Amino acid sequence: MATAPKWFEGPVMPTVDGRTIDYQETGEGPAVLFLPGSFSTPAAWRAVQNHLPHGYRFVGTSLCGYGGTAETRTRDDPGMAHQVRIVETVAKHIAAPVHLVGHSFGGAVALASALAGTIDILSIATFEASPIFLLRDHRRPDLLAELRRMSDAFEIAHDAGEPEAAKRVIDFWGGDGSFDAMPDAVKDYCRTTTSSNVLDWRTGYTFEASAVDYAQLDIPVLLVRGARANPAMVNITETLIANLPDVRMAAVNGASHFLITTHAEDCARLLADFLADF
Repeated sequence: MATAPKWFEGPVMPTVDGRTIDYQETGEGPAVLFLPGSFSTPAAWRAVQNHLPHGYRFVGTSLCGYGGTAETRTRDDPGMAHQVRIVETVAKHIAAPVHLVGHSFGGAVALASALAGTIDILSIATFEASPIFLLRDHRRPDLLAELRRMSDAFEIAHDAGEPEAAKRVIDFWGGDGSFDAMPDAVKDYCRTTTSSNVLDWRTGYTFEASAVDYAQLDIPVLLVRGARANPAMVNITETLIANLPDVRMAAVNGASHFLITTHAEDCARLLADFLADF
């Protein structure tokens, strides 16, 4: 297994329309591009990467509004194209085919990037990916309505200046007490990036890829979720399993939404086994 890698920023940081994009890299070999979820930066993947074998080129970036990646979305224009453009730009900077790995919203962005068809992708691995439109496509209006009530209340709370508005989202996905259990520095970062998470929800609701679209995605996909996942996440994962043509799935015992932190070694083992097939 790898020891803690030494990360560096690329000699030329990629940009979109003159705005910066996070770019961190370590190692040599096939390129693995890690996409963090909401409220996250490349650091979210470090615990998993520390348990992965040598022989890969690990690249980390942040999505719009997080880390060193500029926010290009607005509430009137939150479309997924903004996020896909980040992935496209980083992939171009890598200048090699990539294995895409994403957590939560980053998993949804990984899938959206594959559906766009503009990147040379070797495989996709997602951990609790959240393409929430599939709840409507799979006729689960109850789960979608519950999700919408939470996210609408979250946006209203944020706009009203509620200091702990992010707790609503964190606890919804991870279970009661998830936010309070986080380190103070992580909670502070969630507080400071809440406005970008509001946009993440708007992005998710406008990204209307259907089960039919995923059925055309002829790329090997690994879907991982926590065994204690939120019912909405379970349904989304089941819908992807039923429609992706080349898919394998695993559930991590005892884990919920933030499994890449709480069960990093288990996640690394699943990812390493998947990547070893290429």
